Amino acid sequence: MYFEDVELGVTRQLGSYTFTEEDMIRFSLKYDPQPFHIDPVAAKNSFYGGIIASGWHVASVWMKLVIADGQRRAGNAETRKGGGVSPGFLNLRWIKPTRPGMTLHYDTTTHEKIELKSRPDLGLIRTLNLAVDDDGETVMSFTGQGFWPRRPKG
Repeated sequence: MYFEDVELGVTRQLGSYTFTEEDMIRFSLKYDPQPFHIDPVAAKNSFYGGIIASGWHVASVWMKLVIADGQRRAGNAETRKGGGVSPGFLNLRWIKPTRPGMTLHYDTTTHEKIELKSRPDLGLIRTLNLAVDDDGETVMSFTGQGFWPRRPKG
């Protein structure tokens, strides 16, 4: 798939993930060892009133699911070409704490295509990425960006 083939407004469901206290603590001990992520007693006495997942854990699950989605779609000849390299993301927000036992549902929606004057062989696709809980409340949102190859001329 080339930049020109990407349709705006298309949403893909990436999958779901249930956060366990054990996984939340294991991730946070390694990557975000703040007391409200790793110590249930300290977390109970914190602003959050209990242990919560690191926002980086919530975002990392999105990455895992988006890669798995890309691998599934790679078997389809129409989606074999595509983006991958990213110049970063915009507006990352952790809106609601993720607590043990919560299941988050992740999706991505294409919402902007930018033609790059400096790289006529590439375009930039922006996506709105969400993680929502079982009640439909948004827990995390951000705008992702990825470079996509342009269709060769001629």
